[in-house]
Amino acid sequence: MPINRLPFGDVVSEVREHTSLLLGTTIGYSDEDWAVATGLSGWSRSHVASHLVEGARAMVRVIGELHDGVQRELYGSRHEDHHAIELGAISGGLELQISLDTSASELQELLSALEGDERQIRLRDGYHIPAKHIPHARLSEVVLHHFDLDGSFNPAQLTPSVALALLQFHVERIGHRDDYPPLRLVADEGYEGTVGRAADPAAFHGPAADLLAWLMRGVESSRIYRSDDEHTDGS
Repeated sequence: MPINRLPFGDVVSEVREHTSLLLGTTIGYSDEDWAVATGLSGWSRSHVASHLVEGARAMVRVIGELHDGVQRELYGSRHEDHHAIELGAISGGLELQISLDTSASELQELLSALEGDERQIRLRDGYHIPAKHIPHARLSEVVLHHFDLDGSFNPAQLTPSVALALLQFHVERIGHRDDYPPLRLVADEGYEGTVGRAADPAAFHGPAADLLAWLMRGVESSRIYRSDDEHTDGS
């Protein structure tokens, strides 16, 4: 069931807003705070921050490649990305904060010019997005990794419009993959989408923000329930 996407200009504004929220969280971290493990296997908070820095730089690079007419692939090899993230993760907290801020600012200046740009960008898993959806990809990175960095940032803090935009973005991105269980996600706000290739997907209902966090991070919610159950914790 398609819905109208969040207008392009609103997505760009939300990238700025959620980046500011994330930077407001990380500015208070000590070096010890940066070393705290996250729910992502083998990654500390400093790894998450380094990944966000490398993600912004990759988007800046690919936007430049659009103008130069060369191959447009958002990420390098997994080995190259892993090496860059590990190098960034050993930086001190102040250096990480500065890199987060400056890389995000450089990207933010370029996003508005992508409105209406249908040229295709290849993601690592072979999925392609039009260049005009790069802001959606960045908004997703910032929001999901804010969840990873700070347990007090939770789905309830997302506006319904942002949650719907990100849920639809990810359903479209992973919906064709067979490494996800077959699921039909029915958002209270009036959207539904299916992931996984098997027939007869199990239907789960709830707020878009809770469905997003469950799908992408396994965050359980009492507000998600299965059609044939009264309630479910998302398991």
